[in-house]
Amino acid sequence: MAYVALLPVDPGVKAGDANASASTQAGLDGSYAIPNVPPGDYYVVAEMLGYSSPVPVSYSDLENYQPASTELKGALAAMAAALTPITVAANRTTIADIALTKGSIISGSVHFDDGEPASQTLVKLLRKDKSGKWAKFGAEEGSFFTDGGVVTDDQGNFRLAGLPAGEYLLRTTLGIGGYSLDIYFGDCARQRDAKVIKLKDGEESNADNITIPLAKLHTVSGTVVSAETGAIVNSARVELDDSDGSMVAETNTDSDGNKFRFPYVAEGEYVLKVVHAADVTGADYICPVCVPRPPGEKLIRSYADGSQPLVVQGEMGGVSIAVKPQPAAAAQ
Repeated sequence: MAYVALLPVDPGVKAGDANASASTQAGLDGSYAIPNVPPGDYYVVAEMLGYSSPVPVSYSDLENYQPASTELKGALAAMAAALTPITVAANRTTIADIALTKGSIISGSVHFDDGEPASQTLVKLLRKDKSGKWAKFGAEEGSFFTDGGVVTDDQGNFRLAGLPAGEYLLRTTLGIGGYSLDIYFGDCARQRDAKVIKLKDGEESNADNITIPLAKLHTVSGTVVSAETGAIVNSARVELDDSDGSMVAETNTDSDGNKFRFPYVAEGEYVLKVVHAADVTGADYICPVCVPRPPGEKLIRSYADGSQPLVVQGEMGGVSIAVKPQPAAAAQ
């Protein structure tokens, strides 16, 4: 009952040309048949839940890719690297047996640190790409995953099956009111601190649990002020960057009190950055990155970008970051 797809090696062969691109499901005995196939060279791809396939059947939807697109080239390159093409001759039956390997499994649960399960939470996998960087493991390597992950059940449990052997990172994302926070296996908010899960062929890794540390998540809020006068600068984009330079979150100062606010910040060392700072007037909504300025908004003075280190160990209100006024010519 595995799903089987026939894909032409030449992407120029149209799917509408008889059965040049077709799919079917194997029977209970594992046999399958695709009739009326035009002569030519083809890849045969198969997949079944719980088994590891070199490339997924989802690649059979080549007609959904834009011609000469990066996605199409990536799909074709993956098939060429993992599969051996077969040649179909006119008026002949071609035999193509396919072996699927039982995939590895990662399973566990996601809970808050008070013991409450985190239900309906998306759990994703990351795997190193060719350059050695951790990247999303998704449909390009296993089409049974939604955006590279699965959703936890009402008890916070999850199970990822059919994985190829290798090293993985496990991540869930806490999303509340438009704000999102990644938590990794190892109960940390930083990828560099995450625990690596190593899998052999067919191996099952259980109890890969993630705890969302609510007690170690804090709110950081404050104002942007002029280094010259100490007055509040009422329009700015504020970034919260990790100590390695990667951005954790960004927000604008609001129009009610001219404050910035970052909820759910994990404990650790950060850099607070300010960009597009300016004093403006005459607009109901202040947009620090809008060029030109919104109708009715008048620029009074602009400021240079600024930054300062920030150590988060608890709730932090009243944080102040100063920026230097730019000369009048630069402000224009």
